[in-house]
Amino acid sequence: MMHYRKAENVEQELSKNDLPFENCMPKAHKDFLWMHVKGGTKVSNVIGYAQSALDKGEYRSLVWSGSGGGVVKTISCAEVLKRSHPLYQVTRMAYTSVEEHWKPQMDGLEEIVVNRKIPTLHILMSLDELPDSIDGLQKPNTTSDFWQHDEPPAPRPAPAHRSAPVNRPADANRSTPARGTNKRQRFGRNKSQQQQQTQHNQQSQSKSATESAASEHS
Repeated sequence: MMHYRKAENVEQELSKNDLPFENCMPKAHKDFLWMHVKGGTKVSNVIGYAQSALDKGEYRSLVWSGSGGGVVKTISCAEVLKRSHPLYQVTRMAYTSVEEHWKPQMDGLEEIVVNRKIPTLHILMSLDELPDSIDGLQKPNTTSDFWQHDEPPAPRPAPAHRSAPVNRPADANRSTPARGTNKRQRFGRNKSQQQQQTQHNQQSQSKSATESAASEHS
């Protein structure tokens, strides 16, 4: 594929009749709201639109559809809407055909078309009660099998902070002199000892000289 570049993707267009809810849609509902969710869809926008449509009575049921990168957001939209409205829910998985077109970058090569099938999620939600005979029916205030994260996230541990240094009380019976003071005291003590030693040596020499002179006169 080094001599080809990827061009557009052509996704199969679905109609409301292609949705896998043949025996699920309430007969009294002439129409329903169909919300398409993609990877770049802003959840808050589509949720606000769907809530407004239900509150105004424009629709009694709606379908969320998403494929590829929009599957996770499709589930999120359904779960958020269930928290504000008592909705019955039916979830179905299907596949959507996508054509990938590859354009040649060299003469003599033909365009390549690759057909892929990507998983697609469809979620039917109704304000009116749905028959219990529907496979996979979820009544209001129940948890979806496709979403296992309804519980609030665990709180994050607080970041560790350095403890402030503890100021220990000074010992009253023990004083630690400054380094400079200690050196001066040590220097003074050594100098006094040196002076005493010098005086002692001088006295000893003077005494020896006197005794020597006295012995010569005698």
